[in-house]
Amino acid sequence: MFDLIIRNARIADGLGGPLIQGDLAVRDGRVAAIGQVEGEAVETLDAEGQVLAPGVIDLHTHYDAQLTWDQTASPAGALGVTTVVIGNCGFGVAPAPAAHRDSIIANLAEVEGMSLDSLRAGMDTNYQSFGEYLDLLRRKGVYPNVACLASHTVMRTAVMGDEGSARPSTPAELETMIALLREAMDAGAIGLASSSNENHRGAGGVPIASRLADDDEFRALVKVLADYDHGVFMATFGERHTIAFLEEMCRISGKPGCYAPHFHFAHQPDRASGIMHDAEAARARGVPVYTQGSCQPLSLTFTLDKAYILKAMHPWPATEDHQELRQIFTDPVFRDAFRVTLQQADSQHVFKGRWDWVPIAVVELEKNQGLVGRTIAEIAEERGQDPLDVFLDIGLEENFGTRFTFFMLNMDEDGVAELIANDGTLVSLSDAGAHNSLLCDAGYAMHLFGHWVREKGLFDLPTAIRKVTSDPADVYGFIDRGRLTPGAWADMILFDPDEICITNMSRHFDLPGGGERLLRSAPGLRGTWVNGVQVFDGDDYLQVPAPGQILTKFDGARPKLGMEQKRAAE
Repeated sequence: MFDLIIRNARIADGLGGPLIQGDLAVRDGRVAAIGQVEGEAVETLDAEGQVLAPGVIDLHTHYDAQLTWDQTASPAGALGVTTVVIGNCGFGVAPAPAAHRDSIIANLAEVEGMSLDSLRAGMDTNYQSFGEYLDLLRRKGVYPNVACLASHTVMRTAVMGDEGSARPSTPAELETMIALLREAMDAGAIGLASSSNENHRGAGGVPIASRLADDDEFRALVKVLADYDHGVFMATFGERHTIAFLEEMCRISGKPGCYAPHFHFAHQPDRASGIMHDAEAARARGVPVYTQGSCQPLSLTFTLDKAYILKAMHPWPATEDHQELRQIFTDPVFRDAFRVTLQQADSQHVFKGRWDWVPIAVVELEKNQGLVGRTIAEIAEERGQDPLDVFLDIGLEENFGTRFTFFMLNMDEDGVAELIANDGTLVSLSDAGAHNSLLCDAGYAMHLFGHWVREKGLFDLPTAIRKVTSDPADVYGFIDRGRLTPGAWADMILFDPDEICITNMSRHFDLPGGGERLLRSAPGLRGTWVNGVQVFDGDDYLQVPAPGQILTKFDGARPKLGMEQKRAAE
């Protein structure tokens, strides 16, 4: 007797092999049989010829806080995700000694565009150490499987307090950080994450703490990974560090390194391909260097008082007080100074004044309804005004209620195609759980299957599935996940390949304290299973005992990417 049989499916193994028509049986959370399955099951489902594939492994999320109040890690399961990695960029929530907990949460809220009020209203903070945090998640239960990275900025703040964002560490402070990293690895951390990206700022606009670490601090921390049989170094870099530095970190640790973010920059068309080729060259030298790339355009939707991406640009104010902002934004001196910033060729700034990529998403005033969907550049040309003045004037006229969308990166599809076709680019970068009112990119795999497979023909479907299942599983060392083979964990999605896609974003006010977030859905997704238990039925989450596991055991073997290597290994 099986627990579940899904019959009449086109089964993708997750390794890049051709789809197989047949049945799949599950027993005790694992794949028990594939093919023409004989026997009975507690539950039987007719797939009606749809595709049954491994669930998506989302390597780059920020569900750290949300999981303390939301078992489902919404919208993960509703967008085909069955395993999530948290603690990315070095921004997590543990360890959190009581004296520094408020700073840790406030920094997370700022750097990841989260509502501080929602965090304060919703977070369960009954933990201090990294291990206690994992224990808290186990007690609460989780729908997706969860792996947690040890967070550099959080450890720095736990040791140094607010001084962590102001200066290098002392030898004694670094030793304490090393001890905290060892504690996290002993408790089951999947590796270490950090950031030296110049756009990452904490509460009050100060640099996030890991940006103040010197290179020797990075070297000392990754050296800890060398003492463990598993591990990965997830690095969010900007101008200061390159693939060459990440390669050095990988040589020290003996573990894979993942560079992020890997987007295509229209204003620097050779940058992304250069990063890709540098990582490829490192792998050719036997060093496991990978990148985290996106298959979607990067856009942010925001109001003028919460212009997250502009806060890193001088002299944009950090305050969100409406009265103060109105005084600043109506000042011609501020406007002229910001115009100068937009004209400068500063590669650190993501927004380059492309007002033709800034449409208006939502307006408050009835008289402005005709502006929805139009870009600032179009409106400015029509009015004979400077685009910055139009942008600010509309936001002020509507008392900060206007929602603008910035399309910033990955706008050149030829450039994006080159990146994501490379097996060293791990398709991810959802940022799920963060920037809730600005974006929702958690459905990247559904976009990959719909846009890049069905519409563009860049991949065949088995290859696209491999790139978001067994490829990330193998680099990060997930055991028996990311594939549908006998004995593997039954993390699965069922979908119609002729329909699968992601919708536009819609507004919801369902975060703690009535906080706002944007969500997308995935038409064509019929179901999501975690460890053999269905958690999403195509319409909603199911009320079931939370089936996800807090993952603490990983395979330290060097990853093998590509269908031929994987099928030989299997």
